[in-house]
Amino acid sequence: MTIAQAGRFYEQDTKDYEIENNKDFLTWFKTSIDDGYHCFIKIEELQELINNIVNWYEIKYPEKELEYFEGVRYMNFQDIRRISDVMDIRQLLFRLTHNQLCLIECGYRTKGWVQHPIYENGNEVGCKVQIFMSINRKNEEECNSWLGKVSSFLLHADHISGEVSKDYMLEEYIGNEENISLDELLFVFNEKYNDELDFTELKECVYDHNCDMELRHRILQLVALKLLYSRNTIPERGYERAKRFINEFNKKLGLLLSTEEIDEIIHRDYTDGERCKCVLKNYINEDGKEHGKEDKGIKRLVKIMFNKN
Repeated sequence: MTIAQAGRFYEQDTKDYEIENNKDFLTWFKTSIDDGYHCFIKIEELQELINNIVNWYEIKYPEKELEYFEGVRYMNFQDIRRISDVMDIRQLLFRLTHNQLCLIECGYRTKGWVQHPIYENGNEVGCKVQIFMSINRKNEEECNSWLGKVSSFLLHADHISGEVSKDYMLEEYIGNEENISLDELLFVFNEKYNDELDFTELKECVYDHNCDMELRHRILQLVALKLLYSRNTIPERGYERAKRFINEFNKKLGLLLSTEEIDEIIHRDYTDGERCKCVLKNYINEDGKEHGKEDKGIKRLVKIMFNKN
């Protein structure tokens, strides 16, 4: 882009990545909470997350490195090693706050959880987190009888995948079906056992998880937008960083972030008015004198059109 085109580009920046000014985001956020979403992270921390990821990518892909691919060489920096391979997403996640990390990981969550160590060759190499919730039976008479069923049972699932851990109590409702997720189990309970079971905690867990994923998606799309409109660079390089950010997060975290918005913004026509200037110049002689009366009228028309822009 020319300097004038870049100026028009930045003039169209509505700063939606500043959450406090983003009415669409705030409306969705409030509506989700009103509908029962138990959000665990504040707006201020979400804004900090956006800013931190933007700063990370501007350090990861500095101006001089992007200029190198444009043909610009800095001879006194020939020995500088690229750090983009070292600054991977795992390094980024390590530097986030607890709540920010939880949002990016987007695991299932409830009030109850337990942590199990993972061993390889007798050595502890990690841990596996499981969540658990209570499923209550509504039939009091059946539960109170001497040979009856217990009034409730615990449902366990993997924190990240949501895969349910089966036991004999759960098999009573889903049979021998393997690898069922919390979302799929909720569907089964809603379809077949709504009158028999109270699975409020399961409903809340699945709804919170869906809202968490939508929140993560919205926040990360705002990261791409802020990278694009960054005043620390030029539009083309901001666009390049935003694309790299989206591609890397999609690949490493299995997300579905889209470049559609930034593609539309960068490919808009920002030449408005420049063509009018060229037309105006064509109607002036080399000595600075204007053409005939008809040309003066054209000149006035071009000036009016240009001034409106």
